[in-house]
Amino acid sequence: MKFRLSEHFYPLLDDRSRYLVLSGGRGSGKSEFAVRKLFYRCQNEGRHRFLILRKVRARCRESVVKIFKTFLHEQGVPFDENKTELTIKFGSNELLFEGLDDPEKLKSIKGVTGIWMEEATGYTERDFIDVDMVLREPGPLYHQIILTFNPDEAQAPWLKKTFFDQVNPDATVDTSTVEDNPSPEVRRQYLKVLEALKEKDENLYKIYRLGKWGAVKGRIFPDWDVVPKPTDIRFDNIFYGGDFGYSVDPAAVVRIYRRSNEYWLEEVIYQTELTNPQLAREAIRAGMEKASENYWDAAEPKSIKELQDAGIDARPALKGPDSVRAGIDFMRDCKIHIIAGSENIIKENQTYKWKEGRNGEYMNVPVDYNNHAMDAIRYGIYTEAKMGGFGGFEIPVF
Repeated sequence: MKFRLSEHFYPLLDDRSRYLVLSGGRGSGKSEFAVRKLFYRCQNEGRHRFLILRKVRARCRESVVKIFKTFLHEQGVPFDENKTELTIKFGSNELLFEGLDDPEKLKSIKGVTGIWMEEATGYTERDFIDVDMVLREPGPLYHQIILTFNPDEAQAPWLKKTFFDQVNPDATVDTSTVEDNPSPEVRRQYLKVLEALKEKDENLYKIYRLGKWGAVKGRIFPDWDVVPKPTDIRFDNIFYGGDFGYSVDPAAVVRIYRRSNEYWLEEVIYQTELTNPQLAREAIRAGMEKASENYWDAAEPKSIKELQDAGIDARPALKGPDSVRAGIDFMRDCKIHIIAGSENIIKENQTYKWKEGRNGEYMNVPVDYNNHAMDAIRYGIYTEAKMGGFGGFEIPVF
């Protein structure tokens, strides 16, 4: 059994603390280490039943399931996957991938030998207590809950209070940065993006580059709430906004429901390493009809053409010298809700903020970072509102 680890994470392989708290910046490799630690225990100890959690179950497939499957393929380890139940079995071990959408389901899971809570800032303190109770059954091996997250105090003050503001004798607390990632390619890709934050926003630089606790201030849309998907509303229009991405930046597709000037946002795709033809297939698989009204970054005419070639009636969003500010101003006058389960929209909105000037004043310009879903939403809402849908105006096709 051979796999690559950085010197930073190596001592944690045999850590037996009840709570292994892995806080750090973007691209630090903490999630990849969690995968390797669970695999290491499976191979060395055997007969494990690990529970791997995201706040929302639907987000497991493109994140923690994908990371684990990629790693097992790299190791040449055969495994059986149940795509419906979201389980992976290899050797005498079983991995269960779940969310906290239904807290009652968590109580029915038995025989768990360890837990990994990915993106832990997405959980509440009560969520953590409920998860902790799952791992109370006695067993021959040590029980451990691994928590991985970026240290944003605004999202999860309970994490800072529980593990950083006081000494927790049952916890090992680790902080990592992009320099601790064992992959030179990842370090190279992320470092340039993260260093650019120094000029854009000091607080985001502190969180994502230095891996230190920070609290986002100057949020642009602080009033957006999270609600269940409406089932009893007749909408005036249902359309989509999309933002292209590939390696570091994810592609984002958002389904937007409108009634008058009130909107509901539903995450459809948020994923890296999708070519545009793959993005088109995933969008259709997720429910986007080929003729759906959908708007994309007008600065990417080649990408829009590739979506059109794949059968999607993709159109360029309104773009101009002042379109970002105008789109934000328009949305600030609307009532907007995020549909529960849209985890990445929620997360981006919590850090989407105005750029801060040298004297601490907020400028009328958003920080251009971690805003892929937010851009997709603006492309969709502002263009649909100003152009009245596909049928109302002549829109140039590249």
